[in-house]
Amino acid sequence: MRRESTGSVWGPWLLGWCGLLVLALANGTLRALVIQPRLGETVARALATVILLAALTALVWWLHRRRPIPTARQAWAIGAAWVAMTLAFEFGWGGLVAGLPWSTMLADYDLTAGRIWILVPIWTALAPALVRRAQHRAPATAP
Repeated sequence: MRRESTGSVWGPWLLGWCGLLVLALANGTLRALVIQPRLGETVARALATVILLAALTALVWWLHRRRPIPTARQAWAIGAAWVAMTLAFEFGWGGLVAGLPWSTMLADYDLTAGRIWILVPIWTALAPALVRRAQHRAPATAP
């Protein structure tokens, strides 16, 4: 069985998660200060989720162009690591720093209340592998 070299790919991708964190914080600020006062909480949260999904896709696309993930297995592992780091940050910050109760933190994951935030961790897990596959299938140069 071939052993995969992970050292060269993990560093840039784990650092890339910090870019995701910056995007998420900027997105949340945009939602709270600009979108929510104009559109209301439910619509603003849904729109912010869609904006973050697009930003996450762009980040992964850009990062994969610069630091390609060599194998599908590594791409899935990076997605899993990003989700673990995202959820640890979200619930760690919310619970330990902001002092939010679990019910408040979990409210964004309640699809029955029109909250679609669950798409963010799902897409975070999938994006590295799907972008890797898409970029490997795309022609290297435009015609």
